[in-house]
Amino acid sequence: MRINILAKISVILLLTISFSACEDKAVKETQTQEVKYKASLPMPESGNELRKMGIIDLWYDAKKDPIPAMKIGYAYSEKLHDYEKALEWFKYADSMIPLGENSYFACYSLQQLKRYNEAIIWCQKAIDLKWDKALYQLGTVYYKKNDFDNALKWFTKAYEKGEKIAVTSIGLSNEKLGNYKEAENWYKKGVKNSNQDSYHNIGRFYFYSVKNNLKASAYTIALIDTKYTKSSVLKVLQDEWNIPNETIKKGYELQLTSDDFPIKYKGKLNLE
Repeated sequence: MRINILAKISVILLLTISFSACEDKAVKETQTQEVKYKASLPMPESGNELRKMGIIDLWYDAKKDPIPAMKIGYAYSEKLHDYEKALEWFKYADSMIPLGENSYFACYSLQQLKRYNEAIIWCQKAIDLKWDKALYQLGTVYYKKNDFDNALKWFTKAYEKGEKIAVTSIGLSNEKLGNYKEAENWYKKGVKNSNQDSYHNIGRFYFYSVKNNLKASAYTIALIDTKYTKSSVLKVLQDEWNIPNETIKKGYELQLTSDDFPIKYKGKLNLE
């Protein structure tokens, strides 16, 4: 009888110890989960803007978490276009832990502020953190700095990583560098994929750089009823570029009949 009692006590003690161990483990796991990041920069002041934007809850989480801080910065950038304040939040988030996406957003804000040298640093940081979207952004910063060699370098890297819109930017950079044949090839590559920006830019390329009014007319006319109205296209051709109606008509026929134009305008021009 005494042995049974002792056995029961032992079982109870064992269960108590087991439950205590489980509780200790659970507490430790909870404590581990609750461990957040510590910022080395002070949290930016935001006044009532966060409440007005409906993101006040992010402010509390941003004390120890870089993601909500980054989201606040993004809201300042995209909703209020306050790039200075956005940058404060991106830098604050970065002071907890560097993130590729956050660095990319910081680069964009600095580009908008025309602080290009700083933007380059942040874009490069994003690239180092494997955020590939920053490749195109870095090309854009260099393009705005009129550094077309470096712009071409980074646009090409972006294109190789699958950034399709870079095709037109590669054409633009080559055009700025006087590499007209390369520019034409890249514009045509974009046109082949029905990239409307490529149509727009190759039209301007043929008018300003190559001085070919026929092709300039054809590629510009092809955009009618896509992102441009007929009246706006004819205004460019007739009033801005002063291209004769006869040439415009030939351009219209060219884009209708040539296989070089995946996008075609089949309506009437109604030229006087």
